Amino acid sequence: MSISSIGVGSGLDVKTIVEQLVALERQPESALDSRASALQAEISAFGSLKSAVSSFNDAITNLSSISKYKVFRASSSDSTVLSASADSTAARGSYSMEVSRIAETHRMASQTTFADSGTTTIGTSGDTMTITAGTSAFTVATGGLTLAGVRDAINNATDNTGVTASLVRDNIGYRLLLSANETGSAHAVTTSYSAADPFSMQTLNTDRDQSGSFTPVDLDAAVKLEGQFDITSSSNALTDAVQGVTINLLKAGTTTLTVDRDTASVQSSIQNFASAYSALVSVIGKLANGDLSSEKPALYSLESQLRGILNTNTTGTGTFANIFEIGASTSKTGSLTVDSTMLTNALNKDFNSVADLFANASSGLAVRLKDLATQYMSTGGPIDGRTQGLSTQIRDLAARRARIEQHALAMQDIYTKQYTALDTLVSQLKTTGNYLTQQISLMNKSAISG
Repeated sequence: MSISSIGVGSGLDVKTIVEQLVALERQPESALDSRASALQAEISAFGSLKSAVSSFNDAITNLSSISKYKVFRASSSDSTVLSASADSTAARGSYSMEVSRIAETHRMASQTTFADSGTTTIGTSGDTMTITAGTSAFTVATGGLTLAGVRDAINNATDNTGVTASLVRDNIGYRLLLSANETGSAHAVTTSYSAADPFSMQTLNTDRDQSGSFTPVDLDAAVKLEGQFDITSSSNALTDAVQGVTINLLKAGTTTLTVDRDTASVQSSIQNFASAYSALVSVIGKLANGDLSSEKPALYSLESQLRGILNTNTTGTGTFANIFEIGASTSKTGSLTVDSTMLTNALNKDFNSVADLFANASSGLAVRLKDLATQYMSTGGPIDGRTQGLSTQIRDLAARRARIEQHALAMQDIYTKQYTALDTLVSQLKTTGNYLTQQISLMNKSAISG
């Protein structure tokens, strides 16, 4: 019910009276709102905790599997001769490599020259040219086309997957050039014609294997490994010359290829783990003394479990049984740091033991920490369960608030009706009083005059 034009007859401020009474009915809503805000802050705080646990989990994932330690790097003593990269199947080793030639693309030019490229037509209608690159062949119509038209027909052929045509001009005239799109003898180019050969294509590549004349083998890369093993390849990317290593040939020359463990990446992963551990402990401390002060026992339980795992030795048989033996230390605040020099020495002394320390399937530090992090992040886990409980409380508070609001609105109608009636009654009594006062005054005046 709306409140308007009230108190006109009686002088009562009914609107203000009703608003104040309804405000009293709504007073419990403030307490509910404050509690809901506090619960929402706790949910946000648990979100921060889950984010920190997730970041910690990501950091230890890079240390929790033995395969993560099978990281190798390949380097060349002369990076202008070749570059290389290694995968997890590589093995440590050093290899001398003599690159006598790198793979080339097959290039051909017409011995026949043309006075122009866009006016004179070639052959007669119906003439065709078949071009083969390796095992792929395609045919284009050349009869009646200009030299530029032949170039475009070759390049625009939908089944051309291996050759690019271009035009050059020297002192004699215009020539057609054909270039294989890929290197090596496997992609050597040949041409044939349905009519007379209008181009007389000749190879531009030279003899590089001292056979006396050019052959497709001259297009291949040639490498001598360890001074005695010959390797030829149509590609400058060698993927099976050394197991687990991809070699990219750049120019002729001699170099030494070295494959070794990439200890730098392992060091980086361990330092990232220490930083993530420290960040998680810091978040736990801030939340325990802040928005999650009511959850201190649960938070300190998580921190205690982290410390317990950190201080428990692995059951492996390597040189190192715990992280403190490879340079780790903790501060009074619980943060974790790892001395880079001690870590480097440990990796150089017994790399496999460091790997086992973290990734031993049954007792590795990273394995056990990852299990703990997964438990806390999982659906139905401690964080998820507490967050759902808080969300349920917020929904209950919202329902209670809705009921209070509904009651307040109902009371507003009741109060409005009651005080409107009171206003009317007071107005009526005031009118009656005024009338009686007038009558008494008249009677008094009459008695005096009589």
